[in-house]
Amino acid sequence: MSETTKILVISDVHGRMRDLRWVLQNETADAMFYLGDGLYDLNGALELNKTPVPYPIYRVAGNCDVGYQEPTEGMAPFAGVLFFYTHGHHYGVKMGSERLAESAGERGADVALFGHTHRRELVRGVGTAATVFNPGSLRDGGSYGVITVTDGQCEFSWKRVPQF
Repeated sequence: MSETTKILVISDVHGRMRDLRWVLQNETADAMFYLGDGLYDLNGALELNKTPVPYPIYRVAGNCDVGYQEPTEGMAPFAGVLFFYTHGHHYGVKMGSERLAESAGERGADVALFGHTHRRELVRGVGTAATVFNPGSLRDGGSYGVITVTDGQCEFSWKRVPQF
């Protein structure tokens, strides 16, 4: 029997707490990767939630999250897939997504997650390179990512927060 794992990927909130709260209150998941630029928004949204989210949140600081002690990158395994996650400022913007894919693959990652550019992006890994996935931005267009893992295989998609 196949087991499916659902992972939310959020980046670049920049004050759009209403959209972030909608995701926290309406999406079910097994985990969330929070890719920076709005750690203060995440903390505020979690405090305002009536019930705590029932899944772990893996967070990294973005370039505008000044003063936060969170790491700027990390790795986490889920359902047979190893994820490398970063805000991406030093990879996706300054070195290109190819370098991010290679660097994550060198660390053993299957998938590399990043934000910062605000563009929705999916670049399938080749050889030892990881697949690169950018969820877009909650600030620009209300976009967030969803990764569904079944039997170690990832399906990537984007969603938008409904406009009220």
